[in-house]
Amino acid sequence: MIYFYALIANATHKKRIPKSFLTALKQLEDLNVLQREGESYALKSHFIIGSVDISRSGKIFIKSFNTKDENDFLLENGRYALKKGDIILAKKLHKKIKFIAALYTPKSYILATLVMKKGTIKALEIQTKDNKEHYIDLKVSQKSLKALPPHCVVKIERSSANIVEVLGVLEDSQIDEKIVLSSYNRVNEFSSNIKEFAQSFGDEVYKEMYPNRIDLSHLPFCVIDPKDARDHDDAIYFDSKTKTLYVAIADVGEYVSNESALDKEARQRGFSIYFPHKVVPMLPFELSSGICSLKENKVRLAMVWKITLDKNAQVQKSELLEAFIQSHANVSYEVIESFLQGHKSILPKEIQKWLKAYLPYVKKHRATRLQYGYEFQSNEIKLELDEYQNISSWHKHKHTLAHSIIEESMLLANVQSALMLINNAQQGIFRIHPPPKEERIQLLLWEFNNMGFDLPPKLGLHSLICAIQSQAKESDMAEVLDDMIIKSFAKATYSTANIGHFGLGFESYTHFTSPIRRYSDLIVHRILKSILHKDKSLPYQLEGLKALTQEINMKEKQVRHIEQDFYQRKMLTFAQKLLESTKPLICSALVINEDSYAIALDTLPHIKIALSHSFERYKLVKVQIEKVDLLCGYVQGKVIESMQLKS
Repeated sequence: MIYFYALIANATHKKRIPKSFLTALKQLEDLNVLQREGESYALKSHFIIGSVDISRSGKIFIKSFNTKDENDFLLENGRYALKKGDIILAKKLHKKIKFIAALYTPKSYILATLVMKKGTIKALEIQTKDNKEHYIDLKVSQKSLKALPPHCVVKIERSSANIVEVLGVLEDSQIDEKIVLSSYNRVNEFSSNIKEFAQSFGDEVYKEMYPNRIDLSHLPFCVIDPKDARDHDDAIYFDSKTKTLYVAIADVGEYVSNESALDKEARQRGFSIYFPHKVVPMLPFELSSGICSLKENKVRLAMVWKITLDKNAQVQKSELLEAFIQSHANVSYEVIESFLQGHKSILPKEIQKWLKAYLPYVKKHRATRLQYGYEFQSNEIKLELDEYQNISSWHKHKHTLAHSIIEESMLLANVQSALMLINNAQQGIFRIHPPPKEERIQLLLWEFNNMGFDLPPKLGLHSLICAIQSQAKESDMAEVLDDMIIKSFAKATYSTANIGHFGLGFESYTHFTSPIRRYSDLIVHRILKSILHKDKSLPYQLEGLKALTQEINMKEKQVRHIEQDFYQRKMLTFAQKLLESTKPLICSALVINEDSYAIALDTLPHIKIALSHSFERYKLVKVQIEKVDLLCGYVQGKVIESMQLKS
């Protein structure tokens, strides 16, 4: 439904509206909110269509589906039976809007566990936002409920209070995956028909079937990925004689054609979901880990950017090729980093040679990029799970030179893809990151000043941020500072309007390099292929992209929440076990706001801790954990020491 309403909000031709949405179109016509121009439909200028979001304080905001509306709208005061995710029609009244009609209400579900309350079995909602106990009276007989085990986790339809699915028991660590996927109505498995469709492509590429492809399989490409990666969608090779970088990306579009069953499934999922122990893929494993994956010593179809660099690692010329490639080695970041540190390596000699030649260009490109873009210390936590899916250990992600090799190569390919869209189609799907608003920056600088950082006068924003980061470097505050900066910036999203990428410092940017795991990249591939072939269907492909980017942005946000929720659930169980075995359980934390909660920096990183008393914002403290509530999903603690903010 998001796609249809986003189409209307951004004006569309009648041909773009699927037949399944004609009833919804008729509803809008009856409400007299549409204007017709020939065969095109558009929403009248003083109306908006958007999705509902509700703040912690209960205020209702509407996120407009019109890409020209940059800010959310506040719904005027009133009693509305609206839920987060509802799609509504409203009328603009200056800064506020007036509710007109609910257009679409997705089925809403609650995840809860069965508990005994005053002699009656009720459902207790899992992980409430206010850390309070919310009980639900179920439309199920007590006899039926008693047949289920204690702390049984169930999925409940909100409107009817009926149980629609039984997931398992809360104490089972393997239930966390089911809970977070079910919370967002995401499925793990593919249907048998989709699997059979994916299997039909086999696992071998036969060159004679593609007579017009350029054969680059003789070049010593190398795939560099995390050690546990299952799908390999990018490979690189550098020709030191011609200073030419080859970035090869799996040609997923050759197998997943527009409007096919595979395409519809991929679009529905939007992105692959990554858990510490597994991936829930966007495409069936038969494709993502099969014929699309750039496996070692296997001929594969690829879209290859051939990028010639000058001595300063700036692009001299570039060309996009449909090619065959063959990875000569699939290795981990650790293997590459070990080689770069001078240790004996398992890498083939030819790859060792070109890697050494390419390294200076990587460093130069990165240095030039950071003159305009930003570099932030990663606060990503990697979890190691045991056979029961409990946390056995965790460690902070460490960015190495090996990561930079792939990072800079992918950035180069993405920028060239964006330029090709602009120069040949004048539109496409771009990855954008707007500059931060002035008031957000002023608040950020005020907070830095209160924290004791020196703010050098008469510096531009980029130089000022870098100067403050330099002050915090090598201290406990470096990651915290970077997190504050990131939160003051806008979120990166997908858009048909190319406004550049502020954080990276690029005037044009898109996502091209991960079509196995991101639907946006697959769409970009299709558009670029149409440009290469001068395909007359290109204008049709470009229609409806505004609506599609809205849909993709919603899916991206959802996937981010799923991955974060899984992490939080695992860390809560970890905290509970530590509390039972370690007395006292203490961690460093940063007070986030005056409402008395802090974010743990170590021991239980990224876990939100409810504090017993208020403290100054951005105060660094030592907290003793007193309680872990798995049901409501929160940790409670008390401050036992106030710490110095700067080391």
